[in-house]
Amino acid sequence: MGMSWAPQFHLKDVGILKEENVFSGHCQITQFELQFPLFEGGISKPVPRELVYRPPAVAVLLYDPLADKVVLVEQFRVGALREFESPWLLEIVAGVTEPDEPIIDTACREVQEETGCTVLSLIPICSYLTSPGIFGEKIVVYCGQVKAPDMGGHHGLVDEGEDIKVWVLKTEEAFRLLFEGHIVSSPSIIALQWLKINQSSLRFPSGIE
Repeated sequence: MGMSWAPQFHLKDVGILKEENVFSGHCQITQFELQFPLFEGGISKPVPRELVYRPPAVAVLLYDPLADKVVLVEQFRVGALREFESPWLLEIVAGVTEPDEPIIDTACREVQEETGCTVLSLIPICSYLTSPGIFGEKIVVYCGQVKAPDMGGHHGLVDEGEDIKVWVLKTEEAFRLLFEGHIVSSPSIIALQWLKINQSSLRFPSGIE
């Protein structure tokens, strides 16, 4: 039998001594002073921490199982300004939820806005925190069945500063780009690795629920 795990401590065990919102824009930054219990017993000294928060996000790997093609998007990403040769990244579709918007509705909306495709069905892949040492950002990742267009195009919402180029690739070509290090965003890496593992046994549900 495999090991079972549950956290030793919970949210109620964290002591918030100070909390100050210092910035609010595309994300919210809050400064905390915290105390928390220690594994060996006792309580930590007060520690300063910053939390960068934004609403939950969704990412969708678009896959056409009949044509054996994936649909990816290329766009400018400010997070790549200092680390990579180009801040234009090749990724899967992704976007942030609107207030009170169900996550599946976000997925379908973002796919339509960024690629013009219609999602026929969705398979959950995973959900995760991008970098929990400082970011309170949760991403839910899906594989979405689509009928891949024969050619790409240009999409995105102009009033949100989006300029998106669509790429339709044979699945093996997308895997090659991944393994050669050309795809660097975490949702895209996770989703394409998942597809590599599950491609031969993939069975889509009959439609969006």
